[in-house]
Amino acid sequence: MSKYFRKLPNLNYPSLLKTRESNVDFIQTKNLFRRVKVREDLFGNFMQFEKYKVVGDERPDNVAEKVYDNDDLDWVILLSNNIIDIKNDWPLTQSQFNEFVNEKYTPQQLVSIHHYETLELRDNKNQLILPAGITVDENFNMEYLSGGQIRSTNSLIDGRPIKAVTFFDFENDLNDRKRNINILKPDLLGVFIKDFERVMKYDKSSQYVNRKLKQTENPRIK
Repeated sequence: MSKYFRKLPNLNYPSLLKTRESNVDFIQTKNLFRRVKVREDLFGNFMQFEKYKVVGDERPDNVAEKVYDNDDLDWVILLSNNIIDIKNDWPLTQSQFNEFVNEKYTPQQLVSIHHYETLELRDNKNQLILPAGITVDENFNMEYLSGGQIRSTNSLIDGRPIKAVTFFDFENDLNDRKRNINILKPDLLGVFIKDFERVMKYDKSSQYVNRKLKQTENPRIK
């Protein structure tokens, strides 16, 4: 992310340092409020992206190196997925995940049932009767038509088509879902970076100093 922050424009901000020489001293900082998102015409077109699944403990820079041959483009990976808070929006490493669940739950809670959800059910013609992943009650049952007869999930040899999801399973599933990300296709990388650099430049205004610098109001000066 270092190159990302270097690309951010600057602000002349009133100095709050005790070592300042006067009330008119300014300090130059990065404008962290300046944000860029993927252009709507790119982001709204799934053909411009490729699906990618984060493997193991891969970080954004690892993915950028693999996809773009440049680990400094980790910020492109994050912006392509509207990820602002990497701590909560990027999948945890295995050690981070273990630490997270062990701090949040007791060992007994981790193996307790969080909820029940359906398993996929198909008839003898392979037609979908019940999709997987629907949260249901423990006593869930349904009737369906198969072979011209009304059947019940209670009559299945293996029992009802549901499974118990423990608190550990629940948290692990949430973390795994974060592994499915979008990758901006490499041939569009130049367009994206050009747009990024354009948006990072300031337009003329009362605070304008130059294309990369604005001066904020100093409330101590009247």
